[in-house]
Amino acid sequence: MNRGLISVRYAKALLGFAESKNMEDEISEQAKFLQDVFSKLTTLQTALQNPLISKANKRNIIFTACGNDVSDAFTKFIDLLLTNDREDRLQYIMLQYQELYRKSKNIIHGKLITAVEIDDTTKSKLLKSIELKVQGKLEVEKIVDPGILGGFILELDFVRWNASLSRQLNDIKKQYIERNRRII
Repeated sequence: MNRGLISVRYAKALLGFAESKNMEDEISEQAKFLQDVFSKLTTLQTALQNPLISKANKRNIIFTACGNDVSDAFTKFIDLLLTNDREDRLQYIMLQYQELYRKSKNIIHGKLITAVEIDDTTKSKLLKSIELKVQGKLEVEKIVDPGILGGFILELDFVRWNASLSRQLNDIKKQYIERNRRII
């Protein structure tokens, strides 16, 4: 069976169960936290794939990775994964859950890239004006990249707004090159 198909099925089941218990926000936070742990500790995925580690130890590893602060619904879900030998797909299931959760709540995920760190009030003003245009809630990750020199780049799903100084300078450079070609 396809890894992606399994992940989507389990993520849909988890979202449905979480919605029935009115815990989808809490499960989403736990999924984000666990996904951050997966991205920082590549050995976690390796441990979950290791057939020599017992299910009880894998359960302890997962709960330790979650910070031992997990809801009953999430505990039941982890136990279901362990019972069905799907613990090695936990990372992919968490990714799929986040996607399904965002879609159900009309949340658009993206990145805000700036040359310097911006304060939260500036970020919130920028995001509020963009939320009006996209008619949805934004969930944005802040990234600082001094290479853009100034301005910002906002990436949302498949849309990219590039209001960076480096892009504007490149545009001016291209215009001058084109004008000089015409002169020659």
